[in-house]
Formats: sequence, C-alpha cells, structure tokens
Amino acid sequence: MDPITDSWTGRFCGSVKKDKREKLAAVLSEMVLTSADIHRIIDVFTQNMDMANSSDPSVRAKSDHLMENTHVRQLMDGTENGEYLGLDLGGTNYRVVLVKFTDGVAETITHNFVIPTPVLSGPSSGAFDFIAEGIKQFFDKEQMNNRKENIPLGFTFSFPSRQKTLKSQTMVTWTKSFKCPDGPGLDPVKLLEEALQRKAPDLPVEVVVVMSDTTSTLMAGNYVDKRARIGLILGTGCNAAFVENLENIERWTGDTNDPKHVIVNVEWGSTGDNGCLDFCRTRYEKQLDQLSNHPKSFTFEKSVGGLYLGELVRLTLVQLAKEGLVFGGCLPSALEQPWSLTASQITQIESDSGASSSNTLSVLEELGLNSPSEDDVAIVREVAEMVCRRGAYVVSAGLAALVKRMRLPEVTVAIDGSVYERHPKFHGYMMEILDKDEFRFNTKIQLILVKDGSGQGGAFAAASALRQISTGMRCT
Repeated sequence: MDPITDSWTGRFCGSVKKDKREKLAAVLSEMVLTSADIHRIIDVFTQNMDMANSSDPSVRAKSDHLMENTHVRQLMDGTENGEYLGLDLGGTNYRVVLVKFTDGVAETITHNFVIPTPVLSGPSSGAFDFIAEGIKQFFDKEQMNNRKENIPLGFTFSFPSRQKTLKSQTMVTWTKSFKCPDGPGLDPVKLLEEALQRKAPDLPVEVVVVMSDTTSTLMAGNYVDKRARIGLILGTGCNAAFVENLENIERWTGDTNDPKHVIVNVEWGSTGDNGCLDFCRTRYEKQLDQLSNHPKSFTFEKSVGGLYLGELVRLTLVQLAKEGLVFGGCLPSALEQPWSLTASQITQIESDSGASSSNTLSVLEELGLNSPSEDDVAIVREVAEMVCRRGAYVVSAGLAALVKRMRLPEVTVAIDGSVYERHPKFHGYMMEILDKDEFRFNTKIQLILVKDGSGQGGAFAAASALRQISTGMRCT
C-alpha cells in the first residue's frame, strides 16, 4: 500500500484467481491511502492546530486539538546534577523513579506498583492514598527518609487534563481502568499532596511539575538525543507532544524571551471528531466507532491505537466472509464476537515474512481454523498488513504536520508504547512516509524507542523545571 499508489496491489494475493482478486479489490481498495490523502491529512492537522492556537475562544472551539501549553520550556542541556523523582501514573500500574544526575549523566532506580481493582473504582482520595503509600515505601527501601532537603518530583499524569501552571492541572476525565466517582474538575497535584500529608507527612518530597506521558516521553528522548523535539505515545492509544515555536501561538501570554518555544501537548486522538477526516475514513473505522465505549470521539486514535487494530482487522474479515471471499463464506465462531481479535495477534501475524506463514497459521488455529486454505492465509496476512500500514501512515501524517511547523534540519521523534515497540514492521511502515521528500519538509526525521520513558522523563522534567523556575521564565 504505497502512498503514491491509487489502488490496491494485493501483495500477498498473487496466487489468488483473477476474478476473486477483483472482488477483493472492490472491498479493500477503500483502505488505500494515496499521496493526496496524506497531504490532506497533514493539512487537516495544521488547520486544527492553528485554530487551537487562536486567541479567539470561538475559533478554538472549532478545533479537535487542545494544544495544551505544558509550561515546560527548558529541555535537557547536559549540565544536570542532583537527585530527582518521577511518578508515572497512567493505568493499573504506577512507577516511582529516582534519577541521580552527575554532569548530565543519569543513573536510574525504578519501583513498580500495582493498584488493586477496588481502589480503581473507589474515591479518588483512596487511589492517591495508595500512591502516597507506594512513594513512602520507595523512600523506606532506598533509605531516603533522612534527607534534609526535599527531593523534586515530576508527576506524569496520563489522563486528559487542562494545564494551569507548571505544577497545576484540572482533570477532565478518568480513562482506562479508572472508574473513581470523583476526580474530574480537581487538581491531581493537590490530590497527591493531600495524600502525602495524610500518609507520609514528613516525607522530604516536593512536586515541581505535572505533565502528560507525551511530554515526559519527549523529555526522556531529549536526554538520549538532543534533537528530540516530539514525544509520541503509540500503544493502546495515541497522542503527541512537541516543541512549538511561540510565534505560532496566537493566544500566548507569557514572555517571549529565549528559549522562544514551549512544549505543547496536542491531544490529537480526537482529530476527526468534527468530521474533518471523513474524506478518508473506511466503513470499518465507522463500524468500530459504533461498537466502541465512546462513539463519535477519539476518531483519529481509533485508526491507529493498539486497542483498535485487532477489531479493524476482524471487521474487514467479517465483510470479506459475507461476500464469500474468505473462510469459504463461513466466519469462524471466534470471530463473530466483537473485540475478539487482539493487537497481540495482529502483531504475531505481521511477524511472518516472505513465504513463511507459520505465525498466521498459529493465530488461525487459536481461532478454530486448523486447516485454512492458502487463499485464507494470504488474505488474512493481506488485511493485517493493510490495517497496520494504514494506521502507520495516518500517524506519520500527523508527525509530518508537526515537523512542518518546527522548520528544523533534523528532528528526532521519541516514541513509547506497545504498538511501536512490539510490532515488527510498524517503524518501517512509518518511515515509508517520513523518508519521502514530499512529506518530510526538508527535515531529516529519525524515530527512536524510549521504553518506559514516561517515568524517567518525569524526573528529567523536574530537573528542567527547577532550572526554568530559577530564571523567572513566565508562561502565562
């Protein structure tokens, strides 16, 4: 599915009979993204970002992007010294990370904690009490209780929030496995500070910055590569943060001293909620939206997030079976159930290369197909590749829109998340777009994996935040 190609090529279906191939093409061609489609997606992202940066609230309301000012303007400069904590909360697990800097070189200690299911649905105070107890356990185990000075903490809070200051947010909603009856409208930093007062009042720790996982991933990437200017989460969901030029932010009210940039959390998962991506949405993406927990929202994320890739493949196979093109027209009972095909299984299928289809056969056996035909195997591989490549192209178009804004000769994208980490071909699919002159806008683009960067990145942000605070830099 080359972006310059305007029709389906059927890479795995060369041995399929001509009349069947023609019928497959009629079903699958809508999944092809052309060069013109990619350019139009880039334009859509640019328009939404510009609207979100407007000083006019009525214009901002039309955008699918939040373009949250993170208030983080300082990146890593290689002179960091001292100890900093990172707290990473984004799901059923959380991490406490201690980073010890010596002349910009970091040594890291990480402890992982699992939040019990009852806590996830209880009052938010109970959840933060549990987190505070974990931080205290970390201090006890690492023998840090007798410090005379507070250790600065960077809090990665990976739930939709409105940033108010460097260390203050207003939570919009819980997502993922959290079902606390309260929390939205409250400040997660205050909730954490109150819990620490209840559970560990003498603990020598001070929250100095709060951020999304995209921002902390960007900071972690910037530690590894000083050219890192974009942080991308590509796992269950998808979002990005990037270093935005102040001149592009019409609503900016802070100072314009150096550095003349600020990290912006795009919150781009909802791109398309206003209909701006309808021109390239497939019937399967629309069907998935109706089956999802949040119809008519997170439109963009539903094309690329790991939560959705398996279902997109399943829905496509359902349509092909209805038309008698796969499985002899009889859908396996396991595939009749929505969400029964997982991203992990799609990754397994995509691990096959060349003529070998052993992984695909293994997945089909799990689904109750012990003797699939050669055509069935080829078509399943074809659909899996098309869905994944399409997702990679869409997210790469979003990245291209960010690169276009920054106007830099080189940009590194720091990426965390299971889809990018575990899918054997996703990086390559993305570079099929980002290596092309027409989509990289005179910028050399590199993608790097920053595994579990959101915990370490929180501590890195704490170091940068203190340096930023010491200069009196103003972001509002």
